Amino acid sequence: MKKTLLFLVSLLMTMGAFAQTTLWSEDFSSYKADEVPSGGTYNYVCEGSTKVFNEALSGGTAPELLVGRIGGSFSATVPTNGVTGTVNLAFKSNKNWLKVEINGTEIKCTQSGNDYSATVEVPSETENLTVKFSNSSKNARLDNIKLFTGTAKKAPGLSWGTASRTVTLGADDNQFPVLTNGNNLPVTYASSVETVATIASDGTITLGSAGTTEITASFAGNDEYEAGEVTYTLTVKEASSGDADISNTPETAYTVAKAIELIAANQGLDTKVYVKGKIASIKEVDTGQYGNATYDISDDGTTATTLTVYRGYYLGGEKFTAEDQIKVGDEVVVYGKLVLYNGKTNEINTGSSIYSLNGTTGINKIASDASANDAPVYNLSGQRVGKNAKGVLIKNGKKYVVK
Repeated sequence: MKKTLLFLVSLLMTMGAFAQTTLWSEDFSSYKADEVPSGGTYNYVCEGSTKVFNEALSGGTAPELLVGRIGGSFSATVPTNGVTGTVNLAFKSNKNWLKVEINGTEIKCTQSGNDYSATVEVPSETENLTVKFSNSSKNARLDNIKLFTGTAKKAPGLSWGTASRTVTLGADDNQFPVLTNGNNLPVTYASSVETVATIASDGTITLGSAGTTEITASFAGNDEYEAGEVTYTLTVKEASSGDADISNTPETAYTVAKAIELIAANQGLDTKVYVKGKIASIKEVDTGQYGNATYDISDDGTTATTLTVYRGYYLGGEKFTAEDQIKVGDEVVVYGKLVLYNGKTNEINTGSSIYSLNGTTGINKIASDASANDAPVYNLSGQRVGKNAKGVLIKNGKKYVVK
């Protein structure tokens, strides 16, 4: 009888050690890309360019919140429901510079990879806790926020390291994401559309047909670690039908409609092409380290049928230095590779450049060099090239061909 009683007491103490009461949690799964959380039960407030992105850079599951650079913030006001004493905060972020405040007082967080945690003492008669994440540096991602009492279980620490991956049927060089599982937890793998791809118990993927599927790794949880699930989108493309040549010139730049048609046909997408359109919306212009911009273009300047220019550069491949260098309604010719991102979004892939902006090209900027015999040489995207470059080149403002 004594042994039984001691066992029950021990069990209850163990259960109590991990018991917790959640005051507030948010993983942004109820929001769509580009939405700005506002109001609601916890009076959400977003400042700056803060909004939801359908990505998982913070280490959670898409979507997540982008806390806009230099002045961006996200806050929530959480009722305590009479809770006092020690309250815990946990969240994920891909950057270590978010400032965290609770009721106006900055708190220091402990970091473990992308997982952050902190504690705060709540005085009696405190009705609400206002939690605020502020950004004074570059864009940062935020996800899986939790405010709770009690002792938390450890995060499982699972990660695919990416939100999406595109592979090709029959290709020998396909690279699949590898699950990070530093705690060696038992996981279960699954594919949402097994006709597209299956995943074995050891994580090996077998492709079936063209399409899109969600690849998931799940951990059921135990006494020490929380349950967890991480997912990425796998897009499987048909092998390109031959080496289709879709290359063009600035004068024969594709319309947005034609570019979308080429993406759907999956032909020649390894080739950089020129696409002409009007800027329909601007999502982000980074004037810092990266100097690129993400914006949508369309044939008529509306947002009805658009092509996303993802993290592209300015005229001649130069970095953006001011947010007003482009604006809605501008006519651009963009030079880059076409891609179907995440199996859903028609894009000009990262690394593109603006060839011309409202009729002005990066090449016009070098016209002053025309009088020199050793004038610099540029390619059709306005990028300076060496003397051994071949193809259609520009020197002294004139085109010529080197074979």
